[in-house]
Amino acid sequence: MTNKGRVLAMLVAVVLLGCKGVQPTSAASSGDGGNGASSGDGSGAASGSGADTGNGVRVEYITDPTFNNMKVMPIQIPASWRFRGVLVPKVGCADDISEVFRATSPDGQSFAEVMPRIGWKWGKLPPGAVESENGCLPINGPMSAQDFLKSYSTTLQVEYVSDQPVPGQPGAIQTHTGVVTTAMASVRYKKGSTNMKGLLRVNLRCRQFAPMGGQTAGGGRCSAVVLFMAAPESQFSAVSQLWSAPGMGRQKELDDWVAAYSQRYANQLQAETSHWINESDNAFAARQQMYKNAAVAQQRTHDQFMQTMQEGTDRSMAHAAEVANSNHRMASDMVDYSLDRQTVIFPDSGAVVKLPNTVTVDGAQKAHGDGTPW
Repeated sequence: MTNKGRVLAMLVAVVLLGCKGVQPTSAASSGDGGNGASSGDGSGAASGSGADTGNGVRVEYITDPTFNNMKVMPIQIPASWRFRGVLVPKVGCADDISEVFRATSPDGQSFAEVMPRIGWKWGKLPPGAVESENGCLPINGPMSAQDFLKSYSTTLQVEYVSDQPVPGQPGAIQTHTGVVTTAMASVRYKKGSTNMKGLLRVNLRCRQFAPMGGQTAGGGRCSAVVLFMAAPESQFSAVSQLWSAPGMGRQKELDDWVAAYSQRYANQLQAETSHWINESDNAFAARQQMYKNAAVAQQRTHDQFMQTMQEGTDRSMAHAAEVANSNHRMASDMVDYSLDRQTVIFPDSGAVVKLPNTVTVDGAQKAHGDGTPW
């Protein structure tokens, strides 16, 4: 790669890094948003106006603090349930933002939650296909949506009871970011002395890459959005019926927010690109003049300039990485605190798992919300 190509690659990396923490990418066209419910305890940053629809439900909103709390996504919940929702930026193996929420029944026994997006990768991927190792699940190949739920249920420490049919399941959906499949499963567990029954649903998006540069095998990556609904066994049927009503749960991201984010990102990328082009043109003209004046002196000055530029770039990138990691760690810890959950590491497998604070797992080590050890 030429020096010009390397600088352009670094520029694009810096632009993307700058967008991760405060400007989450849009999931409007990802094909795996889905409606419904998923797992948790009802904690987090409350969002939205909570408008009552007049039919026993109300609409809450997940908002984007980087756009003055602009509404991102409507969530329809039972009118009497408590709501907490937050927008989680794209991190690690998760290849998009997460609109995370939890709705909790008035007695605190039943809940419906969407968990933060998680993912894994395997094999050889194209440059830039996955930006970070943080948060990657210890899975080394493709996996069906149903098998993923069987595996993930052990992480949640719930008993996998049976596969469940997906209402109106269209099968695999091909999108520009991969193939999306959906699966559901019935689970159960104990909460103190109470027998709990739950329903897990996953929207799994996977993309495989062909071998490159003489390689004999390619690679791939998957990301999953897990939805979890649970209630005491005696109440599960009624809660399930409540959340199965049309329109319940997550809706499509709002067009105004998608347009605002897209425009902001395009403006920033254009400004950064123009700045780089201007700097490149000026530097080229200066070097040409130096060649005309004295070839030997120009070469020496050019070498010194390239060394200085590289050192400055290395320092800048290192500092940017430190700031991004620090900001992400604090943001991840705040999300865990807001949702009343914990992040733990299982030393034997290296798996990083999000669990409710009420769950204690022998042998697990506490970690920051981004998966790094305390």
